[in-house]
Amino acid sequence: MINSYAKLFFNFLIPVMLANVLQSVGQVFAMFIVGRNLGVDALAAISAFFPFFFFLMAFAIGIGSGSSILVGQTFGAGNHAKMKEVVGVTLAFTTILSIAVAIFGGFFIEWILRFMQTPANILDMSISYAQILFFTLPIMFWYLVYTTFMRGVGDSKTPFLFLVISVVLNIAFLPPLVFGWLGLPAFGLNGAAYASVLSNLVTMILLLAYLHKTKHLLRFDKTILQHFKLKKDILTSLLKLAIPASISMVAISVAEIAVIGFVNAYGSDATAAYGVVNQVASYAQVPAMSIAIATSVFVAQALGANSTEMIKKNSTNGCAN
Repeated sequence: MINSYAKLFFNFLIPVMLANVLQSVGQVFAMFIVGRNLGVDALAAISAFFPFFFFLMAFAIGIGSGSSILVGQTFGAGNHAKMKEVVGVTLAFTTILSIAVAIFGGFFIEWILRFMQTPANILDMSISYAQILFFTLPIMFWYLVYTTFMRGVGDSKTPFLFLVISVVLNIAFLPPLVFGWLGLPAFGLNGAAYASVLSNLVTMILLLAYLHKTKHLLRFDKTILQHFKLKKDILTSLLKLAIPASISMVAISVAEIAVIGFVNAYGSDATAAYGVVNQVASYAQVPAMSIAIATSVFVAQALGANSTEMIKKNSTNGCAN
């Protein structure tokens, strides 16, 4: 018989796992549309820059992981004022980091893609596509960290529901922006980037509006806005948690950059094939990633509540999977 704590764990885990699967499905659909209608070169242009994009995104993922632990600890301790302080400081730091990463990536992407031996026939397409995503990174970073805040307080269903909205919007925006439907200009490959950015922006606005309307604990109001600044103690705690998580992701992305550099030497067809296979292979990581996210949140809340019994139960549930 599954105890109540295990049920709680699985109720949290399932939406996280479904969210990871859905996100991959959305990315595969976008690659299908691009590859089938714009050709192999367009697909290769996306694949060529993604390892470097993931390298820069690793820092946001690390910040998100660290903030979810801090939010979970303060929430578990019942210290909502401190939790909102953590949220405000994290958002301030995320804003600064995302702008810095956007500027760096946007202006140096051509040099980096050349360094990665990107085939000449897809270089311009890849640069143009990448710059759109880089210069709009603050939107993506905010959306990413805000969903991790919600998971930190034990709410995995709301981020999943809004991810469904984001994926549906992305699918809806993709054809009109790529092919020029509804009187819009045909942006081609850049339309796929615009669709991604627009879907993230709309979803982020809807999420903030929903949190405000429902008077959610994490709604972006003056109690969070007053902490929208860099505070040494919280920032130090955040970085102590974020840096180890970032290092592991950076190591993976550096390996990907090295591999894509070798693949690019065989031409754009090889680059496209590598990108598709890599995307499909990401499904194998879903269970482990989802369990890791759920376990870290539950352990953080248990630590905040000073409950060693909850930590032991959580460890048992995580290992059982």
